[in-house]
Amino acid sequence: PGNVRELENCIERAVLLCEGGVIHAHHLPPTLQTAEVSGTLSRLSLTSALASYEKDLILDALKTARGNQAKAARLLDTTERIIGYKIKKYGIDCWRFKNDVKPSAISRQRSAG
Repeated sequence: PGNVRELENCIERAVLLCEGGVIHAHHLPPTLQTAEVSGTLSRLSLTSALASYEKDLILDALKTARGNQAKAARLLDTTERIIGYKIKKYGIDCWRFKNDVKPSAISRQRSAG
C-alpha cells in the first residue's frame, strides 16, 4: 500500500475475508502476498491482477450496500445477474455485510464525484 488509507482498506478487506479472527497471507491482496524486499514488481499475471481488483471492487460495493446485491450492482454500474455470477465465482458471502455500517471507498468516491 502506498499510504495509510490504502493500508487501512487492505486490513479491512482482510478482516472481512478471514474466518475465525485470524488473518492469513491469502486474505491480503496479491501484491502484498508476493512483495519482495528489493522493491521490484511482483510477477502477477494480468488475469490474476484484474480478478483481484474486480473482487476488491465487489467487496467494497457489497460493504457499502450492506450486502444488498442490487444496490452493489448499481454502485458498480452493472447488472444484478453479473454481480451474482461474480459473487459465486469469488465465493463471497454477502451475509457478512448485512450489519456493516461503515462507508467504504466506493461510497466516498461516489459522494466526491
